[in-house]
Amino acid sequence: KEHNTASAMSGKATFDPKYKKFEEIVTQFYQDGVCVPKIGLTETQVESCKEVVERYYNDVKFTIQQKQLQSDLEAHGWETFKLRCPGRYDMQVPDLAEENFRFLREDAPWMDAVHAILGSDCKLHYMGCMLSQPSSSCQHWHSDGDHLSEDEHLPAYAVNVFVPLVDMEPALGPTEFIPTTHLLCNYDPMQKIEPVTFCTGAGQCLMFDYRVKHRGLGNRGSISRPMIYITYGTKAWSDKENFNRKRFPKLPELVKQRAPRSELPSNWRERKHLREEEQLREDAEGTAG
Repeated sequence: KEHNTASAMSGKATFDPKYKKFEEIVTQFYQDGVCVPKIGLTETQVESCKEVVERYYNDVKFTIQQKQLQSDLEAHGWETFKLRCPGRYDMQVPDLAEENFRFLREDAPWMDAVHAILGSDCKLHYMGCMLSQPSSSCQHWHSDGDHLSEDEHLPAYAVNVFVPLVDMEPALGPTEFIPTTHLLCNYDPMQKIEPVTFCTGAGQCLMFDYRVKHRGLGNRGSISRPMIYITYGTKAWSDKENFNRKRFPKLPELVKQRAPRSELPSNWRERKHLREEEQLREDAEGTAG
């Protein structure tokens, strides 16, 4: 089949006057399937996200080790913690749903740009974090969703927003995209379209069409690469394949980690008091259970 650029552009958005300033961004989004709107989080917001992501990852990994669940992780994972490929973890971090993280949801700085693409009645469908550890594997080329019609190219029905929590550089394995492959009949593995990557700063968002071909590159660096991802969709759309939690079991109760000795008070009376408080909490939890 021949490339369908003409029919793709026939689905170009009609701009609401209040979103006029995003016309250039949305035009690039519709043409290439990916854009960097130069919108992002503050340094403080990035650090807040990074802290809770790292804590949740460490707590879950500690629990897996203590309960000997590594084979379960590799076989299927859980609804809020999955191993997508070696070294690449897909997590839904409970703390990110709290009120103090509204800046990722209702108050996100990229919401007007998302509304300009999908309409003001679009909704947030899913949010998580993809954590790529050093030496992680490279993903296969894929798109997150298919076309809704096989006869004509339709406007975008879903948008992914990626927000790195560290400054991206080639060694950390940024996401690689094949521009224009969101267009109907415009992906042919035998026809070379030069892929692109975007090494944005920490907190700077990247937006792409749900249908565009992409892959996460392997992390060849020395630090982990946490990437917040948020999926928005039109009011009528839903993704029952990627976001069906019933496919996965619930994550077992987390095992609490004790504070390392270096973080305990130096005074023995204070240490004793902390141990007594901890014992009381454990007794109370045991009674409640």
